[in-house]
Amino acid sequence: MMNKFLTFEEAAHYLGMPEADLQKVMEKGKLPAYKIGGIYTRFKVEDLNAYRRRIPKKTGQKYPSNFGDSVKDFLYFNDFYIYSGIAIALILYFIFK
Repeated sequence: MMNKFLTFEEAAHYLGMPEADLQKVMEKGKLPAYKIGGIYTRFKVEDLNAYRRRIPKKTGQKYPSNFGDSVKDFLYFNDFYIYSGIAIALILYFIFK
């Protein structure tokens, strides 16, 4: 069976982590990496699967826990649309008044 190697970017995507985090994991020696031609860093799929089994699952949500925080987040992320809707309503009011 031929060993499948992934590039740095593909390995990060495969593990679902940013490339910077993968770099830190690799530097700490928790995940073996291979140099192809002395230049290109590659990862074996088998090693990635073994590491994936060892990392703890992220549990719980990091979302607002109460209604007030949910409303604040909604207003923060949708303020442009709210202001635009108010502006359009005012313009239409004065046009058809």
